[in-house]
Amino acid sequence: MTDRPIIFSAAMVRALLAGRKTQTRRLATSPLHRVEVGDRLYVRESMYLWSAGHDAEVTFAADDRVFQTGPSTGDIPDASLAGYFRMVDQSREKRRRISRPSIHMPRWASRLTLIIEKVRVEPLLRISDADALAEGVYPVAGADKDGMRHFGVEGTRINRPTPAHAFAELWSSLHTREGECWEDNPDVVALTFRVEHGNIDTLNPRYRSATA
Repeated sequence: MTDRPIIFSAAMVRALLAGRKTQTRRLATSPLHRVEVGDRLYVRESMYLWSAGHDAEVTFAADDRVFQTGPSTGDIPDASLAGYFRMVDQSREKRRRISRPSIHMPRWASRLTLIIEKVRVEPLLRISDADALAEGVYPVAGADKDGMRHFGVEGTRINRPTPAHAFAELWSSLHTREGECWEDNPDVVALTFRVEHGNIDTLNPRYRSATA
């Protein structure tokens, strides 16, 4: 069993939190092609660090909720973060927010852990409507508004006739390089997972791994 990081946008994190997303597809050339059933992925998302005196606090761009208070600024298990807080402590501000993009989220700050239950490598266009729903696509109902909508573009108001159509639009908004586009039908690794709400290092011991 191996632990790995995985990056999600704020919109996708909201889908994970809502229980609507239990699959993700990444290009087969991604390091995630090495993932196996039973592996754990800790979610990296955009976050904010707040310093108040000698305490640290974490909030998230996806929902601006406080997830973690502490540790003390001198005990943060990330040298670069400790450096940030030293600068904050030396400033005149009593409380200051520091933005951290998802790629730089430290493992200790992650609040969502994905337990891998199924791994498939397949052509992108093989995705079914059921798979697209598991990716987080959702139905919208109402007068002249019935259809499926994806969550990748904030404020989108265009409904698609099927979940797969909505997912195709989402993929196209994220992958524009030659060979990676929807029309190119690249091979992808399709990961099915269970979402655990909690830091990867504080879950039930039966899910613990010695791999950092």
